[in-house]
Parts: sequence; structure tokens; C-alpha cells
Amino acid sequence: MIVTYPPALMYLGDSAAYLDQAWRDIWPGDWRPSGYPMFLRILDGQAHLTRVVVVQHLLTLGAAVALYAVALRVVRRPWLAALAATPALLSPWVLDLGQFVLADSLFGVLVSVGVALLALPGRPRPVACAAAGLLLGAGLCVRTVGYGPLAVGLVVLLGTVVADRRRATSRAGSVAAPRAARPVLAFVLAAAAPILAYSGWSASAGGGFAVSAHSGFFLYGRVAPFADCSALSRADLRTLCDPRPVDERGSPVRYLWPAGSPLRQGHRHIPPGREDLAAEFADEVVRHQPWMLVTTSARYLVGYLSPVRHETTKTSRADTWELPSGVTNVLTPDDPHADDGYFVATEVHNPTAGWLAGYSRLAYAPMPLVGLGLLAGLAAVLLEAVRRVRRSGVTAAWPGLGRLFWLAAGAGLSTLVLSALTSGFDYRYLAAVIGPIGSAAVLGAAGLVAALQSRTAGQRRPPDNSPPDS
Repeated sequence: MIVTYPPALMYLGDSAAYLDQAWRDIWPGDWRPSGYPMFLRILDGQAHLTRVVVVQHLLTLGAAVALYAVALRVVRRPWLAALAATPALLSPWVLDLGQFVLADSLFGVLVSVGVALLALPGRPRPVACAAAGLLLGAGLCVRTVGYGPLAVGLVVLLGTVVADRRRATSRAGSVAAPRAARPVLAFVLAAAAPILAYSGWSASAGGGFAVSAHSGFFLYGRVAPFADCSALSRADLRTLCDPRPVDERGSPVRYLWPAGSPLRQGHRHIPPGREDLAAEFADEVVRHQPWMLVTTSARYLVGYLSPVRHETTKTSRADTWELPSGVTNVLTPDDPHADDGYFVATEVHNPTAGWLAGYSRLAYAPMPLVGLGLLAGLAAVLLEAVRRVRRSGVTAAWPGLGRLFWLAAGAGLSTLVLSALTSGFDYRYLAAVIGPIGSAAVLGAAGLVAALQSRTAGQRRPPDNSPPDS
């Protein structure tokens, strides 16, 4: 990768914005959180792009090793643990993101390692939970879709602690609540530290007490492609609505960045007051057309499972996130996706670029199997829960596959759900979390096989009255 695409791949225009912040003053009110420019500043990456991509690839390797180590302790089969960790290391999307000057590779690493720490077998340990909370909280300061993995981590941790305390109480009487709550408290405090620090920084700079100052802006782009102009209550809101039929409208980015969009009205910069108006527009459309938001988001999520490129006039381009064989994929102005971002490479060395581009196009084919693997995991959990209840009358907090499946699947899927609801369809989001999602799919398929084998064997064995594991 580093030899084929030196010194790095650029995405126009996010990469330039990140580098500009790192080069000059970092501020909290940019279009996206400033966590990644801080990362660049630490590495002096704005002056050393090769250093950035080398560190990103090494961090990706570390995240894959962490997932492998935890999966090995769960499944106890090295080959299966290696298979579970493979998407986090060798997926073409992961390799591609690691070569870009973009926040998504760092976000994926923070989520994957945070999941691995929370999924360590046995009772949750405060130190590991604090480290996981810090990573997932930092992930939110890198990409705002980090709310999803953070919430999933807290829910799974709470469920584990509550189940552990209930079983301990049934065995040995009362258990001190403060002691049982220490892992949750450690997680919450550690996660809150970077979020509160960032929000306070934003407030001190004149923005709101929040990680993102432009959530209404992006939500406007998300709902504009299906908004019913006739249902809007005010004339000023209707100035933001595309009068064309829904079938003729474009993807969310066409309503955000071009000067000719209803939002910008021919200006390069958004006219004063228009962004606040766009937030009101988005709020009203969501209230009047919630089902459209749900159904379009569901179609986006199903699109990620297609065995071929999923690309329509309502989605972002797919080829931007494939390993390139040329120096750019910029389009002509009359193309429906001309307003999408595009990549630029300083150098592309063949023949390895051609080989990598061919490998990258294979990324879509396994996606239906990923979906089936996740469904298999749910089936395995149900089978194991029923078996445990029948044999001992009690079920574990996370039966069958343990916490790793729930955390990996939940962190990945919550990221995709949030991005589908608030932004749209872009393989960039899938690329950031394909590691944990792929791991969950492998574990889910293996878990269903094990559950079916256990059920068959259990029919020939006397009941086991031993207490269940967490």
C-alpha cells in the first residue's frame, strides 16, 4: 500500500480540511469533529503524510491483533479466531482507508479496540472498562457516529454487571452494589472525559456545548431528497425544498456542498441564517415524514449487503473507496455523482496498483454472507438461551457467544444505522466498521454450528445443573 500509493491518498475535500486544521489552528466548530486534526498534529502529519499512513496501518494491525486475542479466548480455536480477525486487517476497504488522510481509519481502530477490551472474558474489570470508555469516547470526538458504539458498549456492560450481581446474590447472599457498579462507573467516567472536554472547548469558543455544531446541516441533506414541499408550513422553509419530483432528485451531498443548491442559493458559503433554517427544515420533515426516513434508511442498510456495488442516484459513489489503479476518479460536471467527493493520488505504481484494484472489487461478494452470519449469531443466542433455561432455569447475560458477538455486531451496526438516519449511504461508513461486523459474522456462524451440535448432544446426555457462564 505505502509503496503503491505514496505518500498518501487524498479525499477532496475532507483531507484538505483536516490538514488545514492541523497546519494552522485547531478549532472545535468545523464541519466534523476535530479529533482527527489533533491526531495529525501529534504526528506532525501535516508535514509528513507517509508517517500518517504508516501509523494508521500499524494501528489497524494492532486492532486486528486485539480482536484475534479476544476471539481466541472465546472460541479457543486459533484458525477460527484468525478468521474472525481477518476483516479488520485484510478487508480491501480497511486497507484503502488506512492509506487516506481521513478520520475513518482512526475511528475504526478506536471502536475495534474498545470492543475488544469490553469483550474480555470473565467479569468486567474496571481498568479494562475505563480504557474502553476512553477509546469509545475519543471515537465520538473523531466521528459523531461514535454515539452508536458508545451506547452499545454501555448497554452490554450494564447487562453483564446486572446479571453477574444477580447470580452472585443467589449463590452467596448480598453483594455490595458500589463494588459491582465499579466497571460501569469506570466506563462512564472515562468515556465522559474526552466528550466533556471537547464540548467545553466548543462552548468556550462560542459554539454550543456539543461535539458537533452542524448536525442540522447534515440532517437537512439527508431528508432533502424525499421532502414533501407541499407539507412544509412556512414559505422560508420551502425555499430549501427541491421542487423536482422525488425520483429526479439526487443524493444528500447535492444539497449540502454545491453553490447551486437550495441551501447556498448560488453562493460558495452558506448565507447567514440559512444553516439554522436548514435545521428547522430537517426537523419539520422528520416530524411529518418519519416513515420515509425509516424506509430509506432501511434500504441503505440492505444495500450494504449487496454482493455487487450498490450505487444509485441517491447514494454516494462506491469506487472512491476501492483501491485505485489511476490518480483520480473525478467526474465531468454533467454526471449525477459529480458533486460527490473524489480521491486524488500523487503517485500510483503499477503493476501492484492493478492487482490491488482487482482485489478491492472482491470486497462486495462476501457481504450477503456477513448478513447471514449476523442472523446465525442471533439464532445461536436464542437456541443457547432456551437450552440453558430448560436445563438450569437460569440464563446468562449474553448466552452462547458471550459479549464479543453483541459488542462487535452492535458497534458496527449502530454506526451504520446512525449514518443511514443522519447522513445517507456511503461505503466509507461500512469500511470503518467492517472489522467488528465481519468478526461478529464469523462468530455468529460458528456459534450457530456449536449450538446445533450442543442441542443434538444434549438430547443424549443427562441434565447439567452447573451454573451458566457470563
